Amino acid sequence: MKDTTQNQQVQNFGDPFFLVVHEGETLADVKLRIQKKLQVPDEEFSKWKFAFLSLGRPEYLQDSDVVSSRFQRRDIYGAWEQYLGLEHTDNAPKKSYAVNQPDMDGIDDRELTMD
Repeated sequence: MKDTTQNQQVQNFGDPFFLVVHEGETLADVKLRIQKKLQVPDEEFSKWKFAFLSLGRPEYLQDSDVVSSRFQRRDIYGAWEQYLGLEHTDNAPKKSYAVNQPDMDGIDDRELTMD
């Protein structure tokens, strides 16, 4: 049975940032660093979903997935065609057509830095 959530289009919002993704690093490891960087409380962060996005289509990841294995080694499509997305509720002031819609924040996969 095909998972229809894998074919949905996403709407990005927020401020993208760079993050180093080390070879062999699992999503669980990456999530710890993201939560620390963004200073998101545990209760809120536990509701977030993480997905690899390619050409705007999400592939939701599990904590045990190796993040770096998802990305192309060369820039085939362009800088923002592949990235790690964070799905969560947009808490910014809403426009009338986008009330309480979960969306994805983009995180680029290459040349990512975070300290």
